[in-house]
Formats: sequence, structure tokens, C-alpha cells
Amino acid sequence: MSCILVKKKSPCKPFFQKGFSLLEVMIALAVFIVLMVVTVNVVQNQRGYDYIVKNEHYMNQVKEAFMTFVKINHFLPCPDTDGDGQENRVGAECSFMRGTVPFLDLGVPATDAWNQPLLYAVNERADGPNQGVREIHLPDQSASYFNNQSAPVFDFNTLPIGQVGDGGLYRICGEMTPVVMGCSTATAPDRLFLEEFAIAVVVSFGENGSATWNAINSNGTGASIGLNEAETENMDRDQDYWQAVGSQREGQRFDDQLFWLLGTDVKYAVISSGGTL
Repeated sequence: MSCILVKKKSPCKPFFQKGFSLLEVMIALAVFIVLMVVTVNVVQNQRGYDYIVKNEHYMNQVKEAFMTFVKINHFLPCPDTDGDGQENRVGAECSFMRGTVPFLDLGVPATDAWNQPLLYAVNERADGPNQGVREIHLPDQSASYFNNQSAPVFDFNTLPIGQVGDGGLYRICGEMTPVVMGCSTATAPDRLFLEEFAIAVVVSFGENGSATWNAINSNGTGASIGLNEAETENMDRDQDYWQAVGSQREGQRFDDQLFWLLGTDVKYAVISSGGTL
């Protein structure tokens, strides 16, 4: 230890280097932990956003592939019901009204950004063997968009035209802010419906897609795996689907992505490729 004497009569006072107190260390550690938590959340949110954007590109690619398929073949494919990437039929009819996207027939990747297949639901009356209604052979009915015999079977008068539809079609419900209302309830206002006459719907179940597919394959319910109302609507095998972008319901995030096809889309694809109706 050394000191400097300023005056001869002044005592020499030692100089000590001051360290951190235990309280200061604890405060610094708490701040560090908070910053780490914030950083992790930011990274996770950014990663989740990247997945969503990647999946949006994939869904657009799949939709374009459907239209390209129609331009070449003049009909829409049936669902893939056995997971081999190809549509499944019994004669002209679809083997079943729901399955997965026939990715090999369309020439697209098999799974979405979360490595899960896409749900593909077609007009319920294109499923003749199970429904007992063989409307897929009738050119005035929207099931005929899926008929692969002497395509196109449909023509300019094939339903739906404008606001006129027939059986087997799908309804897409929108989002009521701030409260999401019941999509399938009779009291739901018309402004909730984004579309009432879709001939087919394609759905990506998002981050929780694996659990959703497990529930579908085991005949489970949305409640059994903690899905919110909008997500449950997209997996419950009825004719209603929900496009509820950004919904926060019961503390859960809705991240399903979907698109739907109309009769006008299919007719335009045929005409634009030089086909006739």
C-alpha cells in the first residue's frame, strides 16, 4: 500500500479499490436475464414469421399448380386418400371427398413449411360411391369439375354461377373483430362469409399441424388437442372453413392458411389455355 503525503501534519490515509456489492451483482444478473428472455422471444417470433411467409409462398405455388393442372387436363384432381401423392378415384368419382393434395399430380413439394401435408376437400357430391349421389356426371352440377371422363364435362352453365349454388359446396367464414363468432351458426351475419360457393378448399394447419393431423386420423376433436374455434372449424369435416387471419382466441394463435377454388377459376383456366366449354 502506498500513499502521498500532502502535508507533513496530515496522516497518511490508505486508498482502497471499491468492488461490486452483492445487491449490485443481483441487479445486473436480473437485467441480463430479462434481456436474454426478450432476445429469445424476438428470435422465436422472427422464426415463426419466417415460417409463415415461407408457407404463404408454398400455398401460392400449390394454387398455381391446380390452375396449371386444369389448363392441361380440363378437370380438377380428386384428393389423395392413401398418401402416395396421386389422386384416388373409383371410376370417374373421387374415392372420398377429403384427403391430401395429390402433390405428384400437381408437381409441388409434398409438405408445407412445418413438414405436414395439406388438407384437400372437394365438392361432396363428387364422391359418388360414399354419398350415393353421382352428380359428378351431370354437367350442370359443380361436382362435374372433378370428372376426368371426356373432360371438360362442365360447361358455361355449370353451377355455381354468381350467387347460385348447388349441394356439396363449401362456405368460407371471415373474421369478426374483436370477437370471432360461430362460423356454422344460423345467426352468423352474412358479412362473415368470404365465400359461400367454393368447389374445393386447401388448408395448411400451421405450426400445430402435426397434432391436428393426428386428431383427424384418430377421429379426435379440436378440443382434445387444444385448438381454438377457428382451427377446429378447419379440421372438423363439415362444409364450413374459417379464414381468421390474426385471430387471438382463448389465448391461442391462429396460423392456419387456406385457399379455395371457384367454378369461375376452373372455367377461366380452360378457356385461357385454348379449351372450349
